[in-house]
Amino acid sequence: MVESVLKPRVASDLHRYWWLFLIRGLFGLALGVFALMYPGATLAIVVILIGAYLIVDGIVAIVKAMHIMRSDAHWWVLLLEGILGIAVGIAIFVWPGLSIVSLAYLVGYWAIITGVLALISAARLRTHVRGEWLYLIFGIVSVVFGAVVLFAPATGLVYIVLMTSIYGFVMGIAMLALAFRARSLPAAP
Repeated sequence: MVESVLKPRVASDLHRYWWLFLIRGLFGLALGVFALMYPGATLAIVVILIGAYLIVDGIVAIVKAMHIMRSDAHWWVLLLEGILGIAVGIAIFVWPGLSIVSLAYLVGYWAIITGVLALISAARLRTHVRGEWLYLIFGIVSVVFGAVVLFAPATGLVYIVLMTSIYGFVMGIAMLALAFRARSLPAAP
């Protein structure tokens, strides 16, 4: 009964706001095209976003470490991860003249160290928390990404731009399809 009550409302809301999906889809396609046409600019923007992400992620990790300091003897692992993230993020902003390859090495080392710390945390969490496998996957992906960037920094950065472009196209097409599907739903009575 609840499902039958909710469906018309959800369909009505989707119909009413179909244009938001359209806008998101168009921006996604624009991102995909921009990343293909201007890979250098895309890379520069991605590097800046990575720097910002590292700082925010580092702050969140430090705050979390402070909250668990009394309850977890290994709180310092999270603190170390946070400090490292902030340091690398600040380095990206302080030395914008660093070559892209130098930044790739910086991000590569950060990803590997963060991945190893995540693997250590996942191993410890497995007795306390369900779903620790997600943290394990994050650690593995982080180490692999870092290794790719370190062993082939130019290739690693090209893949970042390529993945940004693919993401833009896939997200754009999906959102456009959803927009037109939502537009065809019945409006509110």
